[in-house]
Amino acid sequence: MSEANKPYQHEPFPVGKTKVDQQRNAALLSGYDYEKYPGGFTGYNGQDLQRVSYEQWQPALRVRVGPRGNYKAGFTRMPDGRLILASCRDNHDTDPDKRRFGIHVYESSDDGESWNEIGKTQLFGKEPSLAVQGDGTLVLTAQGGCFGPSANRNAHTLARSEDGGRTWESIGFEAFDYPRNVIVEPDGSFLFITAVRSDWYNEGHGSPNLLMHRSKDGRTWDRLEGTVDWDFPGFGEVGCLRLKDGRLLAALRRQIPGTTGEGYEDTMITESNDDGKTWACPWRLIETAKVHAYLTELHDGRVLCTYSNYHVPYGVSAVFSKDGGRTWDHDRTIRLSTSNDFYVGWAATLQLPDKRLITSYAVTCYSMQEPDRVTCEVVRWPLSS
Repeated sequence: MSEANKPYQHEPFPVGKTKVDQQRNAALLSGYDYEKYPGGFTGYNGQDLQRVSYEQWQPALRVRVGPRGNYKAGFTRMPDGRLILASCRDNHDTDPDKRRFGIHVYESSDDGESWNEIGKTQLFGKEPSLAVQGDGTLVLTAQGGCFGPSANRNAHTLARSEDGGRTWESIGFEAFDYPRNVIVEPDGSFLFITAVRSDWYNEGHGSPNLLMHRSKDGRTWDRLEGTVDWDFPGFGEVGCLRLKDGRLLAALRRQIPGTTGEGYEDTMITESNDDGKTWACPWRLIETAKVHAYLTELHDGRVLCTYSNYHVPYGVSAVFSKDGGRTWDHDRTIRLSTSNDFYVGWAATLQLPDKRLITSYAVTCYSMQEPDRVTCEVVRWPLSS
């Protein structure tokens, strides 16, 4: 095996480190319990409280997309330069079997400064993602839109559009997991990756492998199962990226062994040098209570990871890697947005032709004003060295 094709060897992250850090914080700051908070959502999970940060502010443009109530979104840049964004919106039906998240589509012709709704689709789903081929064919994926007792939790949304997102052909697919994003391969085909089984709430009794979904036209799809060098199956919501050097990266949201609650999840990352047939033993990307990783390769070769904080301060953050995702500069974390509570994130980041970055995300802006406490926003921000 050539040196270039050897799997990355990393130092395994000690499972007990999270508990050790929390116990140390509790001992030094007696009188407060920093070890576990209700639901694992709140508090200082994943933070080293024995450090301070130095903030450096940069100008940015922040815009709300659509009305209050718009939530998680995916977006992409069309071949003609327009930005297309798909946001979900809760209908707040009191009957759990009638509760739906409808998908609304917006477009911007000025790099995100203004947005116009171009259609309320017949599609339903949470956490949409969008990707576009060179001919303008769009593919949308989303977590299944029905969450009532009679819902099929393995039924998710998959659709394609040939008119810029105004009308959609529903394809649909069933899987144990749903993807964070869809990528367009160098040959123009679509690819998204899911976990073969996502059982993080059931102590992980499924396969730890990844499933590659490929399509030339967004209508018919082939599947290939890839083997992950890992015996822990409790992960899902895979974010993927094809690097310019040909490697595939996959970010995996996992439940930390021995814990429960979403605040005690972290994000691992793995790579494949053989087009997804085999994957290296995953290593840690971001710490406890940091999830929803979205990977973007920048013009200068760095990889950007945009993610959600499920600890205070709640919000959307980003970190860079200079070595293709193998190490990350956590000492220079970028905070892109702050939220009123932990319902925040599901971010997606694109780089514009002028090198600026634009990130879409959901945020809780209103604390006591139900039902529309959440909004969908984009922030356009400068790239730093």
